[in-house]
Amino acid sequence: MKTTIWNKAPVLLILLITLVFAKLQYNKLAAGPGDVCMSICSDGRGYYAWLPALLIYQDVNFNFFEQTEVKDPVCGGRVEGCLQDYRSCIDGTTSNKYYPGASLLMLPFFVVAHVATVLFTDLPATGYSRLYFVLTGISGICYYLLGMWLILLSLRRLGVPVRDQVLTILFVTFGSNIMYFSVDKPSYSHIYSCTEIAGLVFLLLLLRERYTNGRLAALALLTGLIFVTRPVNISVLLLVPFVFWGQKAQIMAVLKAKPMRLLSVLPVVLLPAMLLLINKQATGHYLVYSYGGERFYFGDPYFFELLFSTNNGLFPYTPLMLMPFLLGLLWLRQNAERRLLTGIGVTLLVTVYIHSSWWCWWYGFSFGARSLLDFLPLFAVVTGLSLRAAAGKRRVVLVAAYTVCCVITMLLYHQKNHGYMNGVPIDDYWDALMLRQKG
Repeated sequence: MKTTIWNKAPVLLILLITLVFAKLQYNKLAAGPGDVCMSICSDGRGYYAWLPALLIYQDVNFNFFEQTEVKDPVCGGRVEGCLQDYRSCIDGTTSNKYYPGASLLMLPFFVVAHVATVLFTDLPATGYSRLYFVLTGISGICYYLLGMWLILLSLRRLGVPVRDQVLTILFVTFGSNIMYFSVDKPSYSHIYSCTEIAGLVFLLLLLRERYTNGRLAALALLTGLIFVTRPVNISVLLLVPFVFWGQKAQIMAVLKAKPMRLLSVLPVVLLPAMLLLINKQATGHYLVYSYGGERFYFGDPYFFELLFSTNNGLFPYTPLMLMPFLLGLLWLRQNAERRLLTGIGVTLLVTVYIHSSWWCWWYGFSFGARSLLDFLPLFAVVTGLSLRAAAGKRRVVLVAAYTVCCVITMLLYHQKNHGYMNGVPIDDYWDALMLRQKG
């Protein structure tokens, strides 16, 4: 009986953390209209806007922005800060600057909000009254739950013991910025991308164990979803050859025996094709670049700044992301999953290079390098495998180091919610870390 309960400990822990997140978000939503608006704000406005555009206004040119959002009595007003104009001008027409994948995942919550608003309230069913903001907040927390569950399934597939599953969930939750983008900024794409990549890692491990057409089709569909959420995240596919390292002969034999199995990859084009059709309707062109003058500078990346700068760099805010590679990979040669770990390292290096080449490498108002939260499942795998490999004094050092990293991140998260690190550029990081008095 005790063994059965212990085996369920990781799932129970995820549920408990989800409830804590829900309570934190409830406190924020109860604080006042300004806090309610945070559920759909800034970049999140653009990701979310696809839902009212397609389901309420049937307006892929987003003309309702001026007519509805700006005039909204709760969260409207002057275009700045929270109320961001996400529209992009393309050949005299307007379209959404952001991609629609995240809104597809928010869809069930939007439908509930819309139906409840129409049937049970006197609020306007515009897509921007209170229930829409509340349900978007719940959406972020639910995708935290789903993402962590998928990470847990991957850890089990990799043979990570239950105690290390528990520790990994705790470490990647409180040692990353996932709380910030689940509780505080749930309309941003990052919690949804994180869940998508967690699903992709799990499906890759399933396919490595046993091929089925259904698993390959699901992987293809999920790859298309990752692309239409954040196209740059397609770099996660660099992991594929490392997962299937040494299985080339078996894969070729399967395909040679039944070549039609390749048709299982066709779902990969489904969602990108829908995006092309929307682009055509909105702008007259299938292929558009919606970011205007914003672009990548691959010849001048801010690689080390993205990793180490106190202006929303990765490691100053979430040092846990560095620790598995400093400590856990010391045992790389002794790890049965060394090829997978090598693939994760390669994937993350290329991803950091791509993201650091973006003109706005600090990614605006944020909490750490938010674009790299999408790849948290890869960090979770490294963390879990490093814990599995460590024993004795090495394990004590590893757990202690990971715990210190989590304490630093949670301290900074607390300070962020008390007025620190909200400027551009961030110049009060050390004041926040040293607990100096604000003001």
